[in-house]
Amino acid sequence: MSDKRLRNTLQQIGNKDLITVFERQGSRTQFKWGPWVVGGQMLMWINFADFYWRYSMEKDKETGEMKLLPAWKRGCISAIALVAGLAIGGGILHYISRSVARMQIVNGKTVRLDVFRISGKGTKAVEYPLSSVYSRDTLYTGIGSAGVTRSSGSTQYSIYAPGNVYAYLMSRSGTFQNPKILDSLFHRPKI
Repeated sequence: MSDKRLRNTLQQIGNKDLITVFERQGSRTQFKWGPWVVGGQMLMWINFADFYWRYSMEKDKETGEMKLLPAWKRGCISAIALVAGLAIGGGILHYISRSVARMQIVNGKTVRLDVFRISGKGTKAVEYPLSSVYSRDTLYTGIGSAGVTRSSGSTQYSIYAPGNVYAYLMSRSGTFQNPKILDSLFHRPKI
């Protein structure tokens, strides 16, 4: 986007040093429960792995009696259970850390994203140059009272920033200052 077009776009949403363009609705989220949910997940998968290690049996073909599976089989299944628990827990914490609470444009040059901490309590600010932040989605759909509701699919709006493999996620139920102008600032279908 050219500098002149960028200045014109920013003037439409307010020519201030700090412009809040997205605010997640409601100050309360369930994210503070994230670490507890992850802890519960890990306990469940550890118990499953322990149970399988101690009690997985097979019938002996010669005597017909039940005996423990070989240690390598029990170890493999137990390890798979632990990896599954870590993957689920890591996914939950990763989702929390990519969720945006507030998005602001600072001095018309920088985008400040307030993202939730992994603990779910409080936010931390990360900043990127305005020209480097983009979205492959369009925010404005014309559906709903704010015009950002999707008729099907994800209820999230994704913003990509340099140096990040995964997108930051904004809930479409949040408050967007002007969705059409945000599309003109950030929408780039092919990158």
